[in-house]
Amino acid sequence: MRYVTLIFLLFHSLCAEIIHYETGCSAARSKAFRILDSVEVRFAPWYGIPFEGVSDLACDRKDYRLYAVSDRGWLYRLQLVIEDAKIKRVELAGAVTLTDAKGNDLDGKKWRDAEGMTLASDWLLVAFERKPRIILYRPDGRFVEKVKLPKPLGKAKRYRGKNSMLESVAWHPRYGLITAPEQPLEKSDASLHTLYAKKKRWKIPASGSLTAIETTAKGNILILERNYDWITGERSVHLSLIRIAECKKRCVKETIATLSTTEGCRLDNFEGLTRLEGNRYLMISDDNGSPLQKTLLVLFEISE
Repeated sequence: MRYVTLIFLLFHSLCAEIIHYETGCSAARSKAFRILDSVEVRFAPWYGIPFEGVSDLACDRKDYRLYAVSDRGWLYRLQLVIEDAKIKRVELAGAVTLTDAKGNDLDGKKWRDAEGMTLASDWLLVAFERKPRIILYRPDGRFVEKVKLPKPLGKAKRYRGKNSMLESVAWHPRYGLITAPEQPLEKSDASLHTLYAKKKRWKIPASGSLTAIETTAKGNILILERNYDWITGERSVHLSLIRIAECKKRCVKETIATLSTTEGCRLDNFEGLTRLEGNRYLMISDDNGSPLQKTLLVLFEISE
């Protein structure tokens, strides 16, 4: 069996592709943002689980291990190698289906639609759409417990749609779990996103669909918003810094970068974000399982 496994891993490595991808956004859009590298990643299926539909990332900074979650309910383990501010290697080290409280694989779009993920100590927090919830998982994809959501996020009818629910989650050393819907709730001001913690809320001016949040090295929040025009096909990505310790009734949103296809950027469906070390981050796009789209990894750094 050991030799079969070795042969499989060798075959898998031969089927993996890491392709340099020029975004066209190499020039800094602000003094606080710089793209370091960008690649397209492709992997052969891992024991029948395809690598597709990746919606978020989480980084274990102890060993540069990455976790990626798919909106099909799959959890991937990736090994990342960065040298001289370049992505030298990304290897798929495993893939599993997330489980429910009874140990069964999640089944059906309503239950499998994982959209946000973060690492909290040695556990993974995964946020879901359609059936809005946040679940604590072991790194092997096994269910640990359901996390109590900040009010009023537990009821699906309060969201603007089944595809506008919990898209992002982060862990903050002071405030603990922070999450946010992709769109403001149905009866709230559509021009303001809200970040929710157990005992705090922060209002933020909206610039698009909120698809990822991440805690920075200094305890601020980096948010990722995207826009897509279904008629023209134009895309844009907004990265902004929120100094939540300084927020009053509304937070001031500091634009770190605005990237747009109208300015020559070659963008895809960016949904995921994770901090590596210091002020370096990875952003990933969801290919929606479509041969017309790509899974892109963008390595960038910011200044706070």
